[in-house]
Amino acid sequence: MSNEKLEKLKQDLAENRLADGTGLSIEMFDGESTVACIKVEDREEFPIYMTVDEGQILCISYLFGDDQVDPDKRAPLAEAMLMMNVSIPLSAFSKIGDQYIMFGALSPSASIDELLHEIELLSDNVLEAIDAVSDYLKEAA
Repeated sequence: MSNEKLEKLKQDLAENRLADGTGLSIEMFDGESTVACIKVEDREEFPIYMTVDEGQILCISYLFGDDQVDPDKRAPLAEAMLMMNVSIPLSAFSKIGDQYIMFGALSPSASIDELLHEIELLSDNVLEAIDAVSDYLKEAA
């Protein structure tokens, strides 16, 4: 059932744009579970991965890996992320394995407009978060 729902959401997203007119491209990946990879135009470096089950639509964007964090700033980074969680609308920080992520979740009965709003907010929030935590990351080589 969730694969059918995800396929329907993919089709609906492909027919729409974000509120500011930004386009989306969507690819499906099959693995342990089916995932839609949503790329927001001009923000392709931070795709949003969407899964669906009976309880939620989950949207995740990977921010950076453990190896990109300055080891001396790991604890202050964690505290900064915890403090930002409340002020970032409809998104939260977490960690999957060695990857820091930002995510948002919706009801599986959410409308396509609500999903578009979540995607737009998550994409905006990812850019703001990267900017806010850049001082905790290693310098690019």
